Parts: sequence; C-alpha cells; structure tokens
Amino acid sequence: MKLASTIAGMTLAVAAAYSVPAVAQEYHVNASQPAARCQSALPVFDTVLRKRPLAVQNEGATSTFISCAFEMDGGEATIDNSAILLDTYFTNFGETDTQITCTAVTGYAGGENEYVSITVDVPTEIVEETDGNAYWTDTDFEGGGMETSLIAISCNLPPGVGINDTYIWWDEIAN
Repeated sequence: MKLASTIAGMTLAVAAAYSVPAVAQEYHVNASQPAARCQSALPVFDTVLRKRPLAVQNEGATSTFISCAFEMDGGEATIDNSAILLDTYFTNFGETDTQITCTAVTGYAGGENEYVSITVDVPTEIVEETDGNAYWTDTDFEGGGMETSLIAISCNLPPGVGINDTYIWWDEIAN
C-alpha cells in the first residue's frame, strides 16, 4: 500500500512538472504628459514652446519641431522585447483646423533605424475620439523596428497646436 501511494505521488509530481500551463499575457502601458517626454528640437524653438502641465504647445506664429522619447520595460515585453503601440494626442487651440505630421524613429544612433511618417487632422474642436490622435503599431515597421525598445517621434507642431498625453504599450506575462 505504501509503495502504491509513493508511485501514485511520484506520477502526479512528474505529470505536474511536465504539464505546461498556458501563459497569460496582459497589456502594459507607460503613460505620460509630454512635459516629461518632449522637448524642442532646437534651442531656437524654445522661445515659442510653452511646456504646460497638460501639453507642450506651440504659441508662436510659425510651425516648430519637437522630439519625444518613450520609455518602456523592453525586458518584460513578451514579443521580441518590443512595443506594440505608440499613441499620442494633439489639441488645436488655433482658429482653424490643421494637420500635424510626425515621424516615428526606432533604434539607436548608428544602428539600422526605421522611419514611419504619418499625418493626422487636428480640428479646433475634438468631435471624434480619433481626432488629433497619431499612433503607430508594430506592424507599421516592416523590419520589426520596435524590437529595439527604443522609440522616439519628431513632430512639426503648427501654431496653436499642443501635444497632450502620450502612451507606449507592450505585452507582458501576467503574474
């Protein structure tokens, strides 16, 4: 009887060791206001950019460039240490509807980088959830550029436009 119990216990232990539980994944996001992530591309642009708590806004009469870098814990990402979505929102405090063009850049200086530009409408009144929303998904980068976990954007802010909240998303293994 004792031998049968021991064999049964060992069988259960071996079965438990060799059974692979399904790995649950969950989305993780690093959200931030742009005052923490964004700055003017050149010192000359500092004179027209206002870094408010909720936006970095162009208060000048001409367009100006900003650069924003995104932090993520690439070592925790389940897919190639890679982000899956980069998401930014813009608000237009000007008098007319406008467009903004941004370029996402992946990788590091001297590396194999990818550049993906998009243009989005930024109306003076946000009506739709997607108004003033610029985003890039991992599939926008043909060479898998988000796999470096190093992602930044350069945007040409028209007068009266501000960049608001910014997000970078990735998958993690659930605890």
